[in-house]
Amino acid sequence: MIAGATQTDKTTRSGPEVIRVLLVDDHEAMREGLRLMLSGDESIRVIGVARDEQKALDRVTKLQPDIVLLDLTAPNTDVAEVTRSIREAQPHAGMVILSDNPRHLAPAIKAGAVGFLTRSIGREELVAAIRLVYLWRLVLFNGDRGHCALVRL
Repeated sequence: MIAGATQTDKTTRSGPEVIRVLLVDDHEAMREGLRLMLSGDESIRVIGVARDEQKALDRVTKLQPDIVLLDLTAPNTDVAEVTRSIREAQPHAGMVILSDNPRHLAPAIKAGAVGFLTRSIGREELVAAIRLVYLWRLVLFNGDRGHCALVRL
């Protein structure tokens, strides 16, 4: 687990604020797996899912999530362009990219992503990463050996 990731300094009058997450993945099994991983944490709520860029843009506009967890691995998908489009539609959402392709890192960050995680990330690390991005807008990179690098924006 990443140190400090359990801090919840954003609160409402009724208690800790719930982090609203939109899952975007072109594979149903991955969407459902991510939903299941996040369902055990009461501070995170999956408010919607999308399977492609167009549905993601529609859901981002309607649902206004705090975090968009994006994993589009279709061959002709430009992750940076999808990131840019979603950031334009919802500038305050933290964009976290799930990818095993390190070539996506720089373009995604340049397009506005604030997190980059490998698809092999575990549940605890995923929850911690979402909290960190939500609370502090940190750039995360989860490397091959499970180590994360953090850079304050």
